[in-house]
Amino acid sequence: MDMSVNAEPSLSCTVEHMSETKVRQPGKRTSARTRAGGQAVVGYARADGDGAALTTLTRQLREAGCALVATDERPGRQDDLPALRDCLAALRPGDVLVVASLDQLGRTRPELIGAVERVRRSGAGLRSLGEDLDTTGPGGSAIFRVFESLADFGRAAISAGTTDGLAAARARGTRLGRPPALTPDQLREVRELLLRPENTVAGIARELGVSRSTLYKYLPDAMHAGAQGQPTVFGEELGSHGRPPAAAHVAPYQARPGRRAIVIDNLADLCGPTKGSVKLPLRLFWSLPDHHFDLDDPDIRRWYYQTVLREASRAEDLTTYLDAGTLTGLWPELFLPRGVRRAWEEYHPALRAVVSA
Repeated sequence: MDMSVNAEPSLSCTVEHMSETKVRQPGKRTSARTRAGGQAVVGYARADGDGAALTTLTRQLREAGCALVATDERPGRQDDLPALRDCLAALRPGDVLVVASLDQLGRTRPELIGAVERVRRSGAGLRSLGEDLDTTGPGGSAIFRVFESLADFGRAAISAGTTDGLAAARARGTRLGRPPALTPDQLREVRELLLRPENTVAGIARELGVSRSTLYKYLPDAMHAGAQGQPTVFGEELGSHGRPPAAAHVAPYQARPGRRAIVIDNLADLCGPTKGSVKLPLRLFWSLPDHHFDLDDPDIRRWYYQTVLREASRAEDLTTYLDAGTLTGLWPELFLPRGVRRAWEEYHPALRAVVSA
């Protein structure tokens, strides 16, 4: 960039750092007014589409000693002032930014304070011709402190206004934050769906367009009934195969993340198959396309019992697919989540005795 006095009258966008060392070329000389000890003096002007006003501002800045003037001819929002942005980014300690008036640096107080703060952080000085303000003099640091105080005051006012607004909204009963994922009508619908044995938590969540964790969050009483270990009868969803409904409860331990362990109250209610091929429903087993388990294979049988105990979400899952005698015999060999084993052994000490033996 040519820094001679005969440089072009204005720079529309980019401004490279004026104080960087340049190689002197024959016939070129650096302006003494622009540089003093390697320090740059640069002017900035903007006008809202008024070419005559911009010319006047540029002349004022040149008369004030600026050989280089950066201009924004058609500024919009503050973010759309590329010349000002480049000027502030190019400032180095000891440089001086000159403007015709402080409103050239921003249309609002926050914009003005932000621009002045960037000048201060860069270690440069600021001169405003209209207000006769010069931070390069003895009182320059005091001027910057005034702008810092204004910035602190503005932030405090915004914070106080936000706090008062939130308090007023709460007093009016306005709900703050994100809207709820489920409406009261949808929550009632979920409760009704959970009473039907053919429905699963995953299926209900998929139908409503939410995650399973959302259902657990909004309906902890329905999803985790008996979380403190009290026996809970699972109502009409039990009682298939002509047997009276079996009682079960949800233990306070997790079978896996998002699901607590289900424990049958009476082991005698476990009357599931003991041999042959058994097909588990999708809610209990979805890892493979084939849901059939051969109970005559010892390894498959263990895998079958581990799966049902871990994924059961209702008492019917336990009474339909598990057998009390088989469960007792396999119990020491089963690889179960810690929460499942602890829940069953606490409620049925006989299982713990089998392991100890």
